[in-house]
Amino acid sequence: MARWKYDGGRRGTEDLEKVQKIRRARDKRKKQKGEQSQFELDEEHWDLSQAGWFKARVVEVHKRYAFVSPEREDGTIDTRDVWLATTAKRFLQSKRVERNSVVVGDRVFCRPTEETDGELESDLPRAVIMNLSPRVSRIARVDPLRPDREHVLASNVDQLLIVSSYQNPLVKWGLIDRYLVLAEEQGIDAIIVLNKSDLLAAENDAFNAKCQAELLNYRQLGYQVFSIAAEKMKRFDPDRKAIANLLTGKTSILSGHSGVGKSSLINLYRPEIVQEVEPNSDIFYKGRHTTTYASFIKLGVGGYVIDTPGIRSFLLGRRNAIELSYAFREFRPFMGQCKFRECRHIDEPGCVIIDAVAEGTITQRRYRSYKGLLLGDTGREGRIRDDFE
Repeated sequence: MARWKYDGGRRGTEDLEKVQKIRRARDKRKKQKGEQSQFELDEEHWDLSQAGWFKARVVEVHKRYAFVSPEREDGTIDTRDVWLATTAKRFLQSKRVERNSVVVGDRVFCRPTEETDGELESDLPRAVIMNLSPRVSRIARVDPLRPDREHVLASNVDQLLIVSSYQNPLVKWGLIDRYLVLAEEQGIDAIIVLNKSDLLAAENDAFNAKCQAELLNYRQLGYQVFSIAAEKMKRFDPDRKAIANLLTGKTSILSGHSGVGKSSLINLYRPEIVQEVEPNSDIFYKGRHTTTYASFIKLGVGGYVIDTPGIRSFLLGRRNAIELSYAFREFRPFMGQCKFRECRHIDEPGCVIIDAVAEGTITQRRYRSYKGLLLGDTGREGRIRDDFE
């Protein structure tokens, strides 16, 4: 959980500290388990004396293998210099709580393949992943195929760019809120980009007013929000330059539905050329696949982006009222002031959050997002019936 900066009532602070203590104990057990397996290992314990072994970043992950790019001494990588890698077999035998042993953005320690490693034909150099550096941050959801485990989309990111479109597909505010919860919990910056602003001219006044009100509310909460038409942005467009400044020197992950314009946005900032390959057996010979898998891409403006495939749904794990409340910035000034210590802010008497909603200090729409996440009533796209009710 993120290290929240909260200066409110002491009672709310004590509740949060209790939750954090439980989280730290769980993370410690998980770390100890990782140390026993020796797969997740602090970099200071990597054996750099091994001839030919090298540090790398995972730039793409598939079911049975991954692509990695060797890391230079200054910590940078060339995402066009890729090796085809598999995880050491002994680390694949234990039951995993995650969908993949490595994810895009992971820092790993690799050795070149040997004859005993088995055959995986490719014209790319091949390697075996021996160690994984502990992740600084991660973006994860519940695995849609296995609800009992996580699907980590990316790790070690500095910021999250939530890309949506006003129309085609229709903006889903609840999905944006879900991403914001993740960013708040991981302690990373969140940037909201609403694309296809050129389509607003054909919409009615009520739709336009609703969109503007939502964007204004996000800005008032302290989030950076951009309203753009990526395919029509000129070179010296102020928003284009502002987004470039945010991307420079950072590792950013772009997430959103298919068709919202993530690729169009990336193309504005001179990404390294990545060869697209049809999803067939020729992938081993032709290089990285960039259309249906998350990809780690270097930008010409500096920095890296992780472009995730279009996600139709984003199912979060269950969270209790305390930790979820802190993920909604507008709730924080009221924390610790409710009548009941364990208030869920649903139907309890003396709840200051409910009062704030009634007074308009907290919007009804954002409050519905909170309730839907807490009670599990939202659909997988973050909707409770209709975001425009």
